Amino acid sequence: MRKCDLATGTARIRHALENLDTVWNEISDQWDDAVSRRFREHHLDPMVPRVKLALDAISRMSLLMDEVERDCES
Repeated sequence: MRKCDLATGTARIRHALENLDTVWNEISDQWDDAVSRRFREHHLDPMVPRVKLALDAISRMSLLMDEVERDCES
């Protein structure tokens, strides 16, 4: 039995980021003014690379946790 499951949360975050991108692209045709551009510049644009870095870090942590679990089983 796996003690630590990081994959489920990672998948949910990845899916949420993809969904955010899809929805933003859909509404950007209708909401294209200074407020939307400022929102994108101040919130979305800085968030995306940070979330991707976090997902990479979680992936590396998952690999380490797998290694620790194997070491503990042997």
